[in-house]
Amino acid sequence: MHKIILLLLVHVLSAQADAFGDFARTNYFSEIDPSFLQLTAECRKNFDEKKNKKAFEILFYSKGKHVFDLNKHYSSHHEGHKNLKTPFYSITFWNWFNAIAIETESQQFVSNTTQKTMRRNELIPQELFDDIVTTGTFTVYFHYLMDNAKSMGKFTIGNSDDVRSCFR
Repeated sequence: MHKIILLLLVHVLSAQADAFGDFARTNYFSEIDPSFLQLTAECRKNFDEKKNKKAFEILFYSKGKHVFDLNKHYSSHHEGHKNLKTPFYSITFWNWFNAIAIETESQQFVSNTTQKTMRRNELIPQELFDDIVTTGTFTVYFHYLMDNAKSMGKFTIGNSDDVRSCFR
């Protein structure tokens, strides 16, 4: 049984890597203006009514505008998340996208899930989360929904020490 699970996991991970390569390497992405790639992070810790950790999140701002959230969930009652092992991790984008890909020094992630609201929240692997928190840099590839435009940029967190201390 463990061998079957391991084989399925290897297949899923290799499919993820192939999908990332197909998306990020075979499309043309215009470069995002470098002035938008410098992020400021703000830590927000959420607790339930019994003072238990609910979610810790980093709100990322570019030029004073809220652009991403990086989340560590300690509990969830949302449909589809109830049975996830905690903690689990997600990243939130605030725009309409056909697809999004994220790359760090050692991780790659791509998603083309159907989006129903302007807030897009994607579950991400812990390793991707850890890379972003540790290095303070990550590249995002955007394929916008409304006009089919594609752009990418390597984001840098200016106050990355605040990010690391948020999750301690």
